Amino acid sequence: MRFGRYGKSLKKRWRGLQNRLLQGRRILVLGDSHSGVFEYCFDHGLLAPHWLNCEIVAGATAYGLNGDTAATQGWQKFTAALRRFADYDVVVIMLGECDCSFALWKKAERLNVTPASLIDHSLAGIRRLVSRIRDDMSRERKVILVGAILPTVSDAAAATQENLPRREIAASQQARTRLVLEFNEQLNHLASELDLAYFDLTAEVLDETSGQIHQRFISAAGDHHLSHPASAVLWSSKLLASL
Repeated sequence: MRFGRYGKSLKKRWRGLQNRLLQGRRILVLGDSHSGVFEYCFDHGLLAPHWLNCEIVAGATAYGLNGDTAATQGWQKFTAALRRFADYDVVVIMLGECDCSFALWKKAERLNVTPASLIDHSLAGIRRLVSRIRDDMSRERKVILVGAILPTVSDAAAATQENLPRREIAASQQARTRLVLEFNEQLNHLASELDLAYFDLTAEVLDETSGQIHQRFISAAGDHHLSHPASAVLWSSKLLASL
C-alpha cells in the first residue's frame, strides 16, 4: 500500500515537471460526476504535458447555476474553485447529463411543459458561469464547453438506479437520448455565440442501428456513467484538440 502511494506521488511529481518544462496548459474542469473521466485521463498519462484538476459536484445541473440555492451548491463550489485555481488558464465546463436524465423531466412535469422547452434555462446557467469566468480580468482563460453524454441506462435497468429522482423518470432511453441530442445541439450553438470551443462524444459512441449509445461504452447495466476505459482515449483526444 505504501509503495502504491509512493508510486502515485512520483507520477504526480513527474507530470508536474513535464508541465513546467514543456509549458503545458493548466486545466480546471468544472462538472458533475461524469467529468471524473478527465481525472482518469490525467491519471493514465493521456493529457501530458498538461496539468489538470477537477471540481466535481455530484448531481450538479446547468439549470441549478441560475441561482445560488441549488441543493448541490454547484454555483458556490464552482466559483470557489475558480478562485482557488486562479492561475489555471483553461476552464472546461461539463454539465447537462443530470439535466437531461432527470432534472428537466421533473421540472417539466411540475410546470406542465416539455423538457426540451427548459433547455434554454439550463443554458442560461452555463452562460452565467461563463460570464463569471470572463468577469475576472486578472487572467484571460480559454473556456471549453463539453456536451452531455448519451443515456447509458436502459428502460429495464431504470428501476435499479440508486438515485431516487432517476428511478422516478418514466421517459424511455430513446426519449432521454433525444433530449441529450437537442441539449448538445443548443449547447454547441451557445459555444459559437460566445466564441468558445465545444466538443462531445455523440458521433463516436452512438450506435446508428439502435439510435442509442453503443453497448461497448456502457460500464454496467445500472451505471449512468460511460465506461472510463472504453471512452478515455476519445475524451482525451477531443480535449487536446480543443486546447
